[in-house]
Parts: sequence; C-alpha cells; structure tokens
Amino acid sequence: MMKAMLNLCVQADGGGGRQSGQAMLEYVMVFVALLGLVAVLSLFLYAVKIQSNRTMDLVASEYP
Repeated sequence: MMKAMLNLCVQADGGGGRQSGQAMLEYVMVFVALLGLVAVLSLFLYAVKIQSNRTMDLVASEYP
C-alpha cells in the first residue's frame, strides 16, 4: 500500500520535471500583493494626515 502511494507521488511529479519556476512565481505574487498593501496603507495615512490638519485648523481658529 505504501509503495503504491509513493509510486503515485513520483508519477504525479513528472519525474522531477517542470516545477522549477513555481516558487519564484509565488514570491513575485506575494511581493506584488505586499506592494499593493503598502500603497493602500500609504493612501490611508495621507488621508488621515490631511484630515488631522483640517481639524487642527478648525480648533485653532479664532472664530467665536
């Protein structure tokens, strides 16, 4: 039984063939996802900074 399962694993692999680029593709996909996440978070930070500046201007105004 165990020998048959090991034999299936070797056959499904294709004999050590064409899986050499899979890890690189996964790294590139994760890098792109992280780059997108950083871009979105930087936009949120920019929006919060702008809003805090507006709030400080309103608080500091001398309008009665």
